[in-house]
Amino acid sequence: MGFRGNNSRTFAEYVELEIAIDEYSPNAYLFKRRDSETNKPVSERSWYVGIPIPNKGNGKRLSLSTYDLSLARKKAQQKVLDIMADLKLGVDVCGRSVEQMIYSFLEDKKSYVRPEMMGKKEGGKKSITSERYDTIKGKLKNYFIPFVGSSTISTNLTPKSFDNWDKWRMENPVGVGKKASVPKQSTISEEMTLFREVWNWGIKEGFIRQSLKKPFDGYNLVEDEEVRRQTWELTEWNEFIKRESDWYALEQNSEDQERVWHSFLAHQLIRICACSGLRPKEWSLLKWKDVNLFDIENAVDEYEKLGAEITTDPSTKTGQRQAYCTGGIYFQNIYEKTKFKGKNDWIFADLEGKRLEPDWFSDLFNGSGKCNGLMDFTDQYKLTGKHLVPYCLRHFYASQSIYNGVPEQIIADNMGITKTRLNRSYKHCFGRLQTKQLFAKTGTQSPINNMRSLGTGQYAFFMGSRNKKVPSSRNKSRKIGLFLSDLEVGV
Repeated sequence: MGFRGNNSRTFAEYVELEIAIDEYSPNAYLFKRRDSETNKPVSERSWYVGIPIPNKGNGKRLSLSTYDLSLARKKAQQKVLDIMADLKLGVDVCGRSVEQMIYSFLEDKKSYVRPEMMGKKEGGKKSITSERYDTIKGKLKNYFIPFVGSSTISTNLTPKSFDNWDKWRMENPVGVGKKASVPKQSTISEEMTLFREVWNWGIKEGFIRQSLKKPFDGYNLVEDEEVRRQTWELTEWNEFIKRESDWYALEQNSEDQERVWHSFLAHQLIRICACSGLRPKEWSLLKWKDVNLFDIENAVDEYEKLGAEITTDPSTKTGQRQAYCTGGIYFQNIYEKTKFKGKNDWIFADLEGKRLEPDWFSDLFNGSGKCNGLMDFTDQYKLTGKHLVPYCLRHFYASQSIYNGVPEQIIADNMGITKTRLNRSYKHCFGRLQTKQLFAKTGTQSPINNMRSLGTGQYAFFMGSRNKKVPSSRNKSRKIGLFLSDLEVGV
């Protein structure tokens, strides 16, 4: 053993090996650090291996966790062979930090953000909205990086690095600009799916080593009974609507005209969402040219006389599609009161005609908007034990449609999802439907046969024509699915 050049000043001990990454690289070497384990004699300090790698500065230096020279040689040789294999696979063996990996992933993801008014069809299958990008960015910066450590070398990540994710996430309900709250299981499941996407990308880009397993193998990433979509049961809905009508009457008596207008729009929108299953951005981007009203045949209630054919904006999550509901009267109510009736005017607009964002509706629910908080006023958490938000209206639409036997494909098409996704997200609803059908076949009293059917006919579906725009026309429509008539919807 001996020293070369200034190695005696750099290392406490140095041994050159007869193995290198390639024929053009210097040999690997063993060394003991001068600045480590200084309480021990040099003979008892751990060996390290230094592996020169082209264009990588000092290369790779790794602890061998032994002070025995013979064992250190064997371990070092294996380390060199492992790195040679990683290099052939394109792995960045010197390793970049987890933080560097995440920022690189976000830069790549950002390239798929499509312009606001461009649909998925035009933007490409991988394209995402700016809102979706912001969500991904927030989850990775607020949760992924703190969990695994910003300075952690990405090549050191293994599937086991994520074993305690769900427990850690429950104990660290942090958030930016939001009140910290314990996440739902569905949220944790969605984050697991995102982290697996980062993992796969990291392998492809050389940040992470290949492995037979992936993070969260063995976890059920598909929603189950514990991850069911929260929404109202039918009895809860009927009570909510009664209380919501009281809230509406109170807000309409305000001297603040903005408050009056906002509560009026919300009153209509609640019913439109329950009738159609529209996503927040889908209703927010609606213009009058996007809604065609038509007469409904065989309507038994005045609130069921008008159907609505809705064309969603191309820039929304699933692009442009047609959605149908029997809540046409609620669109008509808005049209009769608004000052902005042009075909390119926003339907859900403030008193100046400016488009109202989905956050406006969320603020109205939780009490940070112009009006009294709807959830507090109606005592929803106390009555249901659920944290209900505007998106729950979409879940209500789906669940009640399923309970009432509307064909799966019709529900899926109207919501802009696949049948597979419908079955995955609402399988607990299908279970209840099967139980109901089983009891009906055996002549046994169904536990839910006394459920009041959902009124306004919101779970009837229509095949209308885009050129049928006049609400008072006698155009015929073809009903497909169930027509339900007696839900308490209020006026």
